[in-house]
Amino acid sequence: MESKHRENRTLFEALREEVAAWEASPYFLPEEELFDLERFLKDRGAEDLCLRLEETFGRPLNASFWRTLLPYHKLRRVRLEIRKEEAEHDRKRALYLESVKEAHRALRDLLELLAEDEKKPSLRLVRPSAPEEDA
Repeated sequence: MESKHRENRTLFEALREEVAAWEASPYFLPEEELFDLERFLKDRGAEDLCLRLEETFGRPLNASFWRTLLPYHKLRRVRLEIRKEEAEHDRKRALYLESVKEAHRALRDLLELLAEDEKKPSLRLVRPSAPEEDA
């Protein structure tokens, strides 16, 4: 009994670490935004626990298990909000980049115009010489 308890404790510690890693975990299912609990348990040789969880939560285990947890729903809601904020930030960054490019184009055009003006011959005012200067 003690051995089984120790095995379960080790299993749950590993599960906690993998769930904490979430997207970095090889058990993360990006298309469903779920942690693959079923595969994790089977990889660790805990098929009996997987079957007990399926009896309790139903099949498919991943969707039915995570759907019942309030923290998962909070996490999902926060992740969606973060994605929206990142999309808005990316949009603003793109607008800023476009305005910087436009400012560079305008500056380049101004510099080209100034360079053309420098190339044009400048007009010099020549004052007619005064009669006393000629003598």
